[in-house]
Amino acid sequence: MAPTAVEVAYINQVIQQEPTVIVEHNTDDHVAFGGDDQWFYNPATRRFDLSRGSTRKLILDADDGIRNHRGVQIDPEKTLLVIIDMQNFFIHPSFRDHSEGIKTVKPLVNVIEKCRKEGIQVCWLNWGITDHDLKAMPPAVTRGFNKALAHEKGHGWHVGLGAPLPQHQGGERCLYAGTWNADIYDPLKPLLHPTDVRFDKARMSGLWSPDLPMHQWLRASGKKTLLFAGVNTDQCLLGTLTDAYSWGWDCILIGDCAGTMTDVMGAKEVCDYNVATNMGFVTDSATFCAAERA
Repeated sequence: MAPTAVEVAYINQVIQQEPTVIVEHNTDDHVAFGGDDQWFYNPATRRFDLSRGSTRKLILDADDGIRNHRGVQIDPEKTLLVIIDMQNFFIHPSFRDHSEGIKTVKPLVNVIEKCRKEGIQVCWLNWGITDHDLKAMPPAVTRGFNKALAHEKGHGWHVGLGAPLPQHQGGERCLYAGTWNADIYDPLKPLLHPTDVRFDKARMSGLWSPDLPMHQWLRASGKKTLLFAGVNTDQCLLGTLTDAYSWGWDCILIGDCAGTMTDVMGAKEVCDYNVATNMGFVTDSATFCAAERA
């Protein structure tokens, strides 16, 4: 859906705002990236400083040989772990065999525990649609959840989003807000904490519009760095990460905490490469959990 006049006006307002972050760096020793809201690269350490002058920094290695740097320094207080679509509908065996999604659970648990220790807040971003969403939803989005019924009726499509699921899968409406199938994957539920935030989405991306609750919350919270995990790497995760990148948030993908069912060879690797070389940084759970404070 194209931006509304209100959204365009907001975008122009953001562009015209005065800078709110001023960080002093010796440019003889550091290379600045960005306009008013800057990263600084230290050639001596080969690390990017994303902390915006914070005295508390977490050193996160992120070097797999293609980025020519040794990683980043982040401010835990301004960092958010965004866990995307780790929902029963996508992960639970009663719906599908998502072996790659299941593989992410153990490393994700470790990452969540590290985030708790370092004071990094956790966000759960999931599909959770309403009847209003279905009426306003672009046809391209609904097509992605359609399944052909040619063998049953000989024509047409059946819209999966919001439609009743089979009784053996609970009989609830598909990915409808408040249902079990749209809830967080059962083995992850015990990890929820009162400080966590949860947002529903009705698109591949949870940040496609500045009017979305998550978009508004992020702007008000002052969070600058987003860690990404969840499913599917090349779909909802990449869609949200791409919008976050375009809106100016730092993006760090935790590779082994992201999985996809796309069976095209190299789909996940292409996403990792594009994030690492363009939209942000890529690391893994072991490296993240080993990160030390500066």
